[in-house]
Amino acid sequence: MNRAIILLSTLALAACEGGFNPKDGVVKVVDGDVIDTGTGAETPSIEPAPTVGMAPVAPSCDMGREYVGFGGGNLAADRDPGEVGEEQRRPKPFSALSTEFPRVLGNTPPRLTGSESTFGVAPARWYTEPTMSAVTIYTVFRVAFEGCLTVTAQPAKFNTAPTDTTARAECAAWAERFWSRKALEPELDACVQVTVRDSAVETSARRRWAYGCAATLSSSDFLTF
Repeated sequence: MNRAIILLSTLALAACEGGFNPKDGVVKVVDGDVIDTGTGAETPSIEPAPTVGMAPVAPSCDMGREYVGFGGGNLAADRDPGEVGEEQRRPKPFSALSTEFPRVLGNTPPRLTGSESTFGVAPARWYTEPTMSAVTIYTVFRVAFEGCLTVTAQPAKFNTAPTDTTARAECAAWAERFWSRKALEPELDACVQVTVRDSAVETSARRRWAYGCAATLSSSDFLTF
């Protein structure tokens, strides 16, 4: 029943604009100045309309330092610039996860200690880009489940078996706690599925809650930058 939910999020942007409609008199605007047309009415004052339609500035990055070799050539001349955003979703190293689990759970799962080899910890003074394998994900879920059993051990609300309504509320709270963002509806549906239906064979209500907690904690939103 150990399952991990790999989730992605999207961001939508919207904009609006408005105008000005004078109520008294008839006015004309020339180069941003209001000119009275001779009606005798008090000329209202308006602010110049904002400039719209300007092209957005494309994001850019510092391309790094250049080095000159002994022959006077630029050693970075053939360096290929990377695209903005391509460094996202990089797995967190064990050195980060070893502090992240206690931070979000409020306890240190016993299985976390001694799990370094599963995450491919590099020797001293070396660095290896972290990778996620099936064994790594399985270990992460077991660590998360241990920590979540401690989380669900005390509050009385976890004595009662989860329902769609109660699980959705708790899943939303876990997402904000573990991911530092609000969960989307499909993500909540997946969490409810694990908590209510996939764990239905469990006789312990607290363990059913812990499965939903662990599934949320072992998702990519927690395991990656």
